Amino acid sequence: MFVESRYKGEVSDELLERIKEKIKPYKKINLIGVIQYLDQMNYVKDRIKDKEFIILSSKYRAMYPGQILGCDQYAAECEDCDIILAFTQGIFHIMGVLMKTDKKIINVDIETGKIEELDEKVVQKYKRRMMQAIGITLNAKRVVFVESIKSGQTVNAKDLKEALIKRGIEVYTVVFDEINFQRLNGFRDVDAFINTACQRIAIDDIDKIEKPIVNAEDLKPYVLQTPENKR
Repeated sequence: MFVESRYKGEVSDELLERIKEKIKPYKKINLIGVIQYLDQMNYVKDRIKDKEFIILSSKYRAMYPGQILGCDQYAAECEDCDIILAFTQGIFHIMGVLMKTDKKIINVDIETGKIEELDEKVVQKYKRRMMQAIGITLNAKRVVFVESIKSGQTVNAKDLKEALIKRGIEVYTVVFDEINFQRLNGFRDVDAFINTACQRIAIDDIDKIEKPIVNAEDLKPYVLQTPENKR
């Protein structure tokens, strides 16, 4: 069961002024946000009168104008906007946006008050770490698949496990209700983790895990022989 939850905190005058200063050079601004910050996103739009804000609706799964999901960034597809102003936490939700657009993103974390400017350099940094993790995984002796019992948060990796076993890699699985990084770090005798739970774990939480970790979906093209991969 999924229950919608909205953050109840307010946008302080001080944070609003810092947002104004950040967007000062731009005229047309695309607004996006995760569901818990949509109220604050709309509050900022209503308080700043000298800018043109564009809030788009999703073509896929998101329910509200401006809302983005880890698997749905359609609200960020404003081709003639000058910049994207995002209201999220971490970079997971906007990583897909960064991969789709060459526009700079100003990301506001309402709870911490942190404002970051993000561009394609963030994507390149993540891709480098991802490729390193893939390389280690492909040459590993032992790997552990990290799975979740939460509905909708597990990627089917049966074919990936079988393919790795055929490569001579020892494959194990650990199942969590909630991912515990301390327990993962207790697995000393493995070379890498393969995440089949929420993809955010291998992006925002990557520094919490001492061993390399890669999302199963990112690893599959390098392991599974599909018609697309053979071309």
